[in-house]
Amino acid sequence: MTPPDRRRPGRLAEKYGGAMAGLFWITPDTVHLGAPPGSGASSVALTAAGLTALGPQAGFLSWQDVRSVRVEDVPARTSARLSLARILEAVVGPRSPTEMTVRIAAGDGTRLTVPVHSAAASAYTAREAELSQRLLDRFAEGRSSPAVLMHWLTTTSASRPPRPAEREALLHRWTQDI
Repeated sequence: MTPPDRRRPGRLAEKYGGAMAGLFWITPDTVHLGAPPGSGASSVALTAAGLTALGPQAGFLSWQDVRSVRVEDVPARTSARLSLARILEAVVGPRSPTEMTVRIAAGDGTRLTVPVHSAAASAYTAREAELSQRLLDRFAEGRSSPAVLMHWLTTTSASRPPRPAEREALLHRWTQDI
């Protein structure tokens, strides 16, 4: 029997199926840009091997072949505007997910454009969006891997999804040279 004060690793994955950190929805096996894919939705899945785009422009690219990954149309707000948006959602109800655009460029000139839904209910913080893009740059440069995010999810003892400041701290840690 587990002592009551000890938390089991991977609790977020067990309870929620994954967790959001910045523009990423992290599962034990894959990191998705934006929300995890629903039925028929397009998506971009990131693994240690590369990225897979699903939707009108489907395909797999290894990280060696990826030159850049950019996420555009990110719903990012300052903390004051984020608070106002949450109040409005409480009064009028949640909005449908915001669509973002993922633009992927390969070394051979291939370009993919994939629409994905935001995983943030109201919006990401501007800092989350900036740090997420920095982390995507590190993946494309071969200086980091989505495996780092998956490892965090499966080893964290957190019992609730990270709040904005905690997500920013995680992203900051993942973008630092170790």
